[in-house]
Amino acid sequence: MRILHTESSVNWGGQEYRALEQMEWLQAHGHEPALAVRPGSDIGRRARAKGLPVFDIAYTGHYDPRAIKAARNLIKRQGIEIADCHGSRDVMTLAFARSLIPVIRTRHVSQPLKNKLHRRLQWRYGSDHVIATASCIRDEVLSKGLAPASKISVVGEWAGDAFFDLSRKEDYQRDVRREFAVPADQPLVCAVGMLRGDKAQEFLIDAVAELKHRGRNVVALIVGSVTNSQSSYDQKLMSRANQLGVTQAIRFTGYREDIPRLTQACDAQVITSISVEAQSRTVPQAFASMTPVVASRVGGIEELVVDQKTGILVGIGDVLAYASALTDVLDKRNKTDQMVASARTFAEHNLRLDSKMAETVAIYEDLTRQRR
Repeated sequence: MRILHTESSVNWGGQEYRALEQMEWLQAHGHEPALAVRPGSDIGRRARAKGLPVFDIAYTGHYDPRAIKAARNLIKRQGIEIADCHGSRDVMTLAFARSLIPVIRTRHVSQPLKNKLHRRLQWRYGSDHVIATASCIRDEVLSKGLAPASKISVVGEWAGDAFFDLSRKEDYQRDVRREFAVPADQPLVCAVGMLRGDKAQEFLIDAVAELKHRGRNVVALIVGSVTNSQSSYDQKLMSRANQLGVTQAIRFTGYREDIPRLTQACDAQVITSISVEAQSRTVPQAFASMTPVVASRVGGIEELVVDQKTGILVGIGDVLAYASALTDVLDKRNKTDQMVASARTFAEHNLRLDSKMAETVAIYEDLTRQRR
């Protein structure tokens, strides 16, 4: 199939990572994916570096006639059979191409949806199908009456094969601790994600300070870089660490490509998000890596993390609870080992890339078959 993925954001994050990973899988399995993005976007640059077909469309608004014309011409010229849209501007641009091909709206975030008339019209008539990346997103769409249940599918997050391969886990643990100068007697925990307000990595810094107050020293890796729209957020986090006297315990790694290595190396994966989160890509990745998860009760995380069975859930922003949960993970080894084993089994059966993409391709094929 010739599948056009679209993204109007210029930033890089989990949403864009997912779209690019889908395209790579599609290409490896005999399909012909292409990407239509805003000029200068991070996802466009990364897709080109991987040798994927990329086309620039200036998504300057939801109904820009020039972008609409460019998208329709691209579809005709490239023989595109279906479009999978990941952003808000691009999906409304492609809505005007529904006479040519089926259009899917993939919704990645769990923030509340506005129920105004024009929003309802956009959701009802702007796409042929909705893919929600978490059940909570589907439920929100249904509760607002934005799309019927028959036109919504849930395709959750997954972990790539590199996270499931544990053959070098002990090497990673040794090498990563050496790389970041982690004292032998101190546990290593991490938070992986773009540095921005909704990820709220400051709560991990606060938890490290609380553990220090309790007489427990740990080192935390904060893995990720700032976004274009919150370019000074890393400075805020560094200031927080300095104010709390834990600068020596926090390692800011910047953007990294070796996430499987870092995830497998850590003694716990911490998710401190306060909003927007769907299922969070880092949860399946930690499950597959046999790394314990401590996460906030936000968005669709509870769809994967069963408290005390596959991880530990805490209230949003509850620093004391984060500190206590980390203490339990580090000290109650028998219980932690049981949670990690249960999480790994769940991941093996439910969170593989191949199975999630099989679900996605089935949606593509069904829509194109209906159109024919």
